[in-house]
Amino acid sequence: IPATPVFPSPTPTSTTEDTLQPFQAPAAPTSTLPERTVSILVDDFSPQPYQGDTVYFYNRIEGDRGALNDSSASWNAGTVTATITTGNTWGGIWMSLNHPIREGKSINFTAILPPQILPPYQSRITGMNISVADGTSGAIFRAELKDSGNHLQWAHEMRLNGGPQTVSVDLPPLQEVNHLVLVLDRATAGDYLVVDEISFNAATTVTDTPTAAFVWSYGMLLNNWEASTGLVRDKAKDASGEFDAIQATGSLAAATALAEQLGVISRADALSIVDKIGNTLLNALPRLHGLWPHWVYLSPDGRFEIVPGTEWSSVDTIIAAIGLLDAQHALGLETAATERMLQEIEWSSLVTGDGISHGYSGDGVLIPYAWDVFGGESWLVELAYASATGEVAPLAYPWPPTANGSGFIDELAWLYVKPPTGFDYWGTDWTAYRTASADKQIAYFHKVSGAPCFAILGLFGLSAAEAPDPAQVPKESIYQAFGVGGQFAPANDGKPALGSPAVAPHYAAMIASLRPGPAIQMWDELIDRGYFSPLTNVESLAFPLVADCTLAHTQWNQLKGSWNLALQALGWGRYLAEREEKVPAVWQATKENAFLNRGYLLLAPEKTLNNPQPNVSLSVILETQDVSCKDELDYAMSLPGTYRYKITDNGNIDYQTVEISERQDNKVALLWPPGDPHVPYWLDPTKHTGMESINTRIGIFPSLRVDVRKEYRIQTMNHSDPSGTITISEWYVCGVGLVRGTWNYRYSYQIFKTELWSEVELVSYTPLP
Repeated sequence: IPATPVFPSPTPTSTTEDTLQPFQAPAAPTSTLPERTVSILVDDFSPQPYQGDTVYFYNRIEGDRGALNDSSASWNAGTVTATITTGNTWGGIWMSLNHPIREGKSINFTAILPPQILPPYQSRITGMNISVADGTSGAIFRAELKDSGNHLQWAHEMRLNGGPQTVSVDLPPLQEVNHLVLVLDRATAGDYLVVDEISFNAATTVTDTPTAAFVWSYGMLLNNWEASTGLVRDKAKDASGEFDAIQATGSLAAATALAEQLGVISRADALSIVDKIGNTLLNALPRLHGLWPHWVYLSPDGRFEIVPGTEWSSVDTIIAAIGLLDAQHALGLETAATERMLQEIEWSSLVTGDGISHGYSGDGVLIPYAWDVFGGESWLVELAYASATGEVAPLAYPWPPTANGSGFIDELAWLYVKPPTGFDYWGTDWTAYRTASADKQIAYFHKVSGAPCFAILGLFGLSAAEAPDPAQVPKESIYQAFGVGGQFAPANDGKPALGSPAVAPHYAAMIASLRPGPAIQMWDELIDRGYFSPLTNVESLAFPLVADCTLAHTQWNQLKGSWNLALQALGWGRYLAEREEKVPAVWQATKENAFLNRGYLLLAPEKTLNNPQPNVSLSVILETQDVSCKDELDYAMSLPGTYRYKITDNGNIDYQTVEISERQDNKVALLWPPGDPHVPYWLDPTKHTGMESINTRIGIFPSLRVDVRKEYRIQTMNHSDPSGTITISEWYVCGVGLVRGTWNYRYSYQIFKTELWSEVELVSYTPLP
């Protein structure tokens, strides 16, 4: 496994003037449909070497690049300078256009997305632009497009004038193109060329932004797939078989089912892709106690091996397996082998008192950390366990929010299975939580100073991603867990480490079904600015000069990482299916596959109350309402609306609804705590109160805590002396009233000793219309 990328050898050669050969271009495609023109940035030479490296090896479409004929190539901030060395008469630079050049992967310029994508959704390259900043006056400059066999497909030549020049040319219809060569020809030592930008013009009949967002995300993800192995490389700049990602591979299967449902690829191609993925995952990969590794590589003897330093991951295994099962079911393929694989996981070794272990280290040691915190990852792991065993595993922190408010964790599970329509096993109202979380993300940069460009342009999304400028931070900090803040961590918008906030666009794709307006607006902006195109992706972006929102001052990371491409494709695909009033293909197995449905009904039972679903975040309401609470300790002014409470008495669960038509100064009336005839009511309680932050299913709030303790002992003639202790803790939020309470009663009478307990928690709030 190469530790770092290397320039391939031998490098491409130039086609000199004497050997230029004419070629016959195919006829241009004709279309009567309206077209959209997009710009594809090939390179602006802005990304700089990572800390500790001397060279950055890649262009903006994630191909690699290098020097021609022993030229001296200086990759500067915003330019590249190629200088002819002694003894040579030509030289320059080269760059591949699709994966590392050593793989020989070409692009069909008349249909630049993978060939499985049908013609109505394709794009074609129609022109090229090269900005020459400087060069030796009188020198001959030539641009060449070549195929993987180094055969010339197109060339354009001009003489340099010693200053800035621009090459803007229309391209004939071309097919297989592997790399671009920029040549100084008939030159002498010391002649030089300075280039500061290269781009293509492309045309597509896909004019609807959500469709473009799905098709281009899916196209780049599918382009990272290797048909011969069945696996997806971790990122476009990896060569296949060097660093393949298991969870992205299973997710490609799920996205393929959506692509077939939407008519983007044919059924025959969808079946072929998913069948190959299934055969590889189920029959060719190594497993440890039933788990797949996070990453694998292809050894010289043709076997897949775990990448050194990675782990045998429970969540990656389950994401891959559920994604595969979703696709198999939607396409009518056999699912038994996938179900059996999930059943064969050694679950008993993974289940802990807090949750399900992350898996095993690369050398086979059980990882001491568990999926124990509320969120999509934990929900999917619990779903697989429940489907395989018929039981629900412990979950230490089952209530919202997630650990740090990273956006993808809120939405991850619902890319693969249908979200519960009511309360789940742990009492979470996912509809309420998801909409509140989406609104919080969208509003974040409107409330936080130092990021006016995000607010002005409608950009949002704090989710795990690489930093916009990886060279700015140590290598171990390139991947950032951006988030709005959660149970265990405050907000991280990137500013402390990067100097300015950042956004990760994949989150907007994941909430397109919830908030299509803001999501589409954001992705319109990404396309218009050239960050996102059929061949370029934007992993994250930032505006380090907060007063300047222009393209020239934007930092953006062009990583075509398969995992985030999968999140984008699944999010937009789900939205498009719902827009067409279809049940998304990835949701069908939730109800129709007996194996998956078994676990799903445990976690999302169908027999739930017809709960009103709030569409406004309570935390947002409390921030905007003028609510003033009284000084008394045991009640607070309540807002008008419907309050839904979950009450648990000795294991029995019930729900109560309280409707308030106007602001009330009295405590919300609940049949809680339960009374008991043995408790002497005349005894005065002892109260201890104080303010503390409380985590609830619908947000984190400052609350007033009230602790009540009653003790009694009654002397009797027969010395049975009944006695008992009641302990009550209640939490009140201004504007809401009671949000949580615990009640415990221990008493003894004669030889009998009993303990009763009860809990109450506010699980949803719906404001009055």
